[in-house]
Amino acid sequence: MKSKLIGLLATSLLFLTFIVLSLSFQSTIYLYIASVFPLLIVPFLPDIRSNQYIKPKSSGAVRLLTMENKDGGDSDFLVILFEPGYVKWNGGMLFFNLADKMKDVYVKPDPYAATLTVLKYDLLKHRSKKNWIGISLAQLQERSEQLSYTTNEVNRLIIRITDIQELQQSNHKHPASVGRQVGA
Repeated sequence: MKSKLIGLLATSLLFLTFIVLSLSFQSTIYLYIASVFPLLIVPFLPDIRSNQYIKPKSSGAVRLLTMENKDGGDSDFLVILFEPGYVKWNGGMLFFNLADKMKDVYVKPDPYAATLTVLKYDLLKHRSKKNWIGISLAQLQERSEQLSYTTNEVNRLIIRITDIQELQQSNHKHPASVGRQVGA
């Protein structure tokens, strides 16, 4: 991330430098050189659409619910309900806030509901936002290729609450890659 920021700043600074040089020396050569830098800036721009953040509302397109057992107690599952087509499956992560869970919301049973199960290794804590949990959409999409329905038909995601609690309690340090292991 820092290398992208440095690259963006460096190419932007060079672009502005050559624009100033072309104006001060009234040279078209500097202007031609400056016209190349916007093309060099593009790879360093952040990908804004890679992550999605969902904000549920009781009557809206997205709802976060905890399932209820037959005896009235809470079960171990969190359900994210959304309208088919709401989630952009080609994005990187789908983030939701645990504080947005709704209680006492009735959901009409849907016999045509397409559900995907979110596993523990699909989950990731947000780096800076507390209580925000991310779901890897690429992994869900890959796993759904063997199912009889497509991701555009999916309208529910089910997550075990114990998986979320384990994720929140862990510091979740990423191990070093194979080429960067530290020897003792």
